[in-house]
Amino acid sequence: MGQKSPITSDVEQFLKNKHKQHTHKELAQIIGCCIETVRRALVRLDLEVIHGAKYQRRLPPKKWGRPCIICGCKKQRPKMQFKCQACHDRERDQDKHIAHQKSRTITLPQVQLCQNKNVRVMVTKENLLTG
Repeated sequence: MGQKSPITSDVEQFLKNKHKQHTHKELAQIIGCCIETVRRALVRLDLEVIHGAKYQRRLPPKKWGRPCIICGCKKQRPKMQFKCQACHDRERDQDKHIAHQKSRTITLPQVQLCQNKNVRVMVTKENLLTG
């Protein structure tokens, strides 16, 4: 696990006021952290735009208040998620319990041709386990 970030509210204020007067390397030495931490803090505070995948911020997903297809609640959830989290968890828990139910044997009919006449006859002989 990584170390706790040295970017406190005082450091944020310092960066907002002085980030244009110093290079990233100088800022890192003043704060006492690595250059990468300074760059990430500057991007997070919208003080600089640094092009590179590791400095980009992920936008939160768009949300909607569409009713849940199961219970009808209108809680905000990510767009294209049709079930609320409570219903989703409830279904997942039910699926876990269904997998542990006892197996049952069912009998399937077997079709045979009669020898004298070309007539199909159903005879029940096969047993299958379910579950």
